[in-house]
Amino acid sequence: MVELTGAEPSGFVRKRMIAALAVIAALAGGASYVASSLQQQAQQELVERTVSNVFSNMAVTDALDEVYQDANGDLIADVPEVEALLAKPTELVFSFIASEDSANNAEVWQAATQAIAEKTGLPVTYLRLEDSKTQLAALRNGRLHVTAFSSGTVPAAVNQAGFAPICTIGSNKNNNDNGENVKSEFGYTMQFIVKADSPIKTLGDLRKRKIAFVRPRSNSGCKAAMILLWEKQGMQPERDYRWYWSYSHNESIAAVVAGDADAAPVASDILARMVAKDEIKADAYRVLYESERFPPVAFGCAYNLSQDLRDSILAALLELDWTDTRLAEEMAAGGVKKFLPISYKDDWANIRRVDQAASNARNTLR
Repeated sequence: MVELTGAEPSGFVRKRMIAALAVIAALAGGASYVASSLQQQAQQELVERTVSNVFSNMAVTDALDEVYQDANGDLIADVPEVEALLAKPTELVFSFIASEDSANNAEVWQAATQAIAEKTGLPVTYLRLEDSKTQLAALRNGRLHVTAFSSGTVPAAVNQAGFAPICTIGSNKNNNDNGENVKSEFGYTMQFIVKADSPIKTLGDLRKRKIAFVRPRSNSGCKAAMILLWEKQGMQPERDYRWYWSYSHNESIAAVVAGDADAAPVASDILARMVAKDEIKADAYRVLYESERFPPVAFGCAYNLSQDLRDSILAALLELDWTDTRLAEEMAAGGVKKFLPISYKDDWANIRRVDQAASNARNTLR
């Protein structure tokens, strides 16, 4: 019989323990790898779902709701031919773009509402709304008759709520320096802004940065900018940059100036108004990128107002003299001086192209 020394069993046990620990470590490493892979997969799926939802909210239905008809092909719901289907309000309700902006104050639009009242013979009440969903619902349900939507929201209002755009705001240069007639001007650009001393020099530098977007259906405050980054830089939200909703152009601008956001896409006219009111300094920010011109706000009516009533409302706005009005004071910074007629089919074509790009991006992520 062989006797084992005291050292021998200790070494044997030590070797067995080391081997066992190696196995445990290997298993733990494998489990850690699996856990890490699952975590990365879950994170990627979350990013894809989030981005898909963002683009879904940006995109709008590209055709009129089935309750509306468009026999003349102008992409707007027709005025009902049946008398019983026409709205016959004894009072008109008017609203501007739903927001907290100072332009959404009743006194700013007093001259316009008074002109409509005089032309139509109906009293006009101003309704201040701060949520576009409530505005859309009010128009569709017949509680709102004359209203305005931001350019990016117009297609949704037309297709889902029976909005009939009739005019916008802009400048009208009747003659140039040579005495020649010049087409009326209206519109704004999307400007990607950063803080004046920001190290960001190009759109590509926005990678891994924090961007403030206004809301999903804002054209200059979200859609045009997000599609630009997607198509030109291959950048997706969540994956390539951080982002959040500010819910107003004013807040996006203020966030950039304060350093709470690295960049923000905003409407040039709103930015100009904030500078003119000395709410921000012109040297506090820098324009990183400027887009093509987009049509601005659209004013319009509920589709089921009679054609005579719609024509009277349009005439009241087009004939309005802005001289010495609060409206002129509010809009002066952007060079806006009067109401101008529009064609939704033609003037909003580029907005609809952005919407289609958002739909394509959404489908890509599905």
